[in-house]
Amino acid sequence: MKVAGSRVGVVGGSIAGCAAAIALQRSGCDITVFERSSSGLRDRGAGIAIPNPLRESLIERDFLDADYPYWPAEERIWIVNDGSAPTGRVLWRQPGSASLNNWSILWMSLRSRVPDEIYRDGIRVEELEQSEAGVSVSFADGSHERFDVLVGADGYRSRIRSDMFPGIKPEYAGYVLWRGNYPEQRIVDRGPLDQADGSHSWHTICFPGGHGVIYMIPGEENRADVGHRRVNWAIYTKTPEGVSFDQPGSVSPGSLGSNLETQLRKLIDEHFPRWHAQLLELTKPGEISIQPIYDEMSPGYVAGRVLLIGDAGTVTRPHTGSGATKALQEAMLLEDLCREYGEWDPILEQYDMQRTEAGNSIVELGRRIGAAQVEHTPPWSTMTPADFEQWTKDTLSGTRLYFYGNLDDH
Repeated sequence: MKVAGSRVGVVGGSIAGCAAAIALQRSGCDITVFERSSSGLRDRGAGIAIPNPLRESLIERDFLDADYPYWPAEERIWIVNDGSAPTGRVLWRQPGSASLNNWSILWMSLRSRVPDEIYRDGIRVEELEQSEAGVSVSFADGSHERFDVLVGADGYRSRIRSDMFPGIKPEYAGYVLWRGNYPEQRIVDRGPLDQADGSHSWHTICFPGGHGVIYMIPGEENRADVGHRRVNWAIYTKTPEGVSFDQPGSVSPGSLGSNLETQLRKLIDEHFPRWHAQLLELTKPGEISIQPIYDEMSPGYVAGRVLLIGDAGTVTRPHTGSGATKALQEAMLLEDLCREYGEWDPILEQYDMQRTEAGNSIVELGRRIGAAQVEHTPPWSTMTPADFEQWTKDTLSGTRLYFYGNLDDH
């Protein structure tokens, strides 16, 4: 079956779904995107990093505008709170380039390239059934539609993946990621931040049983200049008392409650240098969330005429900075394969082979990083720069990761 003229449904209208819709519509497909949320996705997410070459490719291939706002990072500073200074003691300055993004701005840039008439929100998939005629989809409103190919872009709790591979679901890693972000204008003591801006650096705060990261992202006005950004932070640590994440879920902004707020404040006061603690304390309770860490390997990215993209395919831990990266790379691969083959059978075969291997490899990498930086943290405060370099090489185990510097592969 030819790609051009084929009818394709995309389940999920987030970053992965919009990127897939752009790629496949350009390839001549008749696209419809179904997003289950009816309230819009503009305010979802926070800070995400992508490799600089990927951002350049997205601009070159017109997935993003040439003036798309981002904050460039060039150096990662590892810090420990030993009481020696309000900003802690620097353990290591690690080269590491990345493009730091506001999730909402990235999504809106992609969404602007998906025509409104093909993007349907407030639509929830109930069932799908494959036959020689294609893929039949039943929706919660009682309607039914048939597609030649269906794309599952419905995130880490993917309904499409569960239908393709029953019994496969994300597994809880046993720890969480506290997240928060707020407008830069709240900051009073800018001295350390101005220094970080001067070297385009971001901070990693090390402590037993976890670490935290702090970096800047563009603000809602599509501005990345100093004074108009947002402070984005995230802390990896053990599961807080009083919650369970054995089943996929999260604690959304505004839902913490006093008990969780107290636990977070205690964690920050105990492990963060005073200046960093004050920076985090500027976050309002309604701006804080908890992301439990899950991961999941996949037996495949394709089953019949259904394919997966982004977190619907494989779920990797955020340590790898690969959530949006993986989805965007997969969308561009789909476009490349459509251009090369023009027929769905070889496209699906190649996509399945390439992305299953790549996705599962990233999951393995995330597990190694999680073990090294959260589950079995090293004696951070006694490590030298040479120790850090060796520890990083051992953790990556020959894999290159864009914000971990230019390390040898051995």
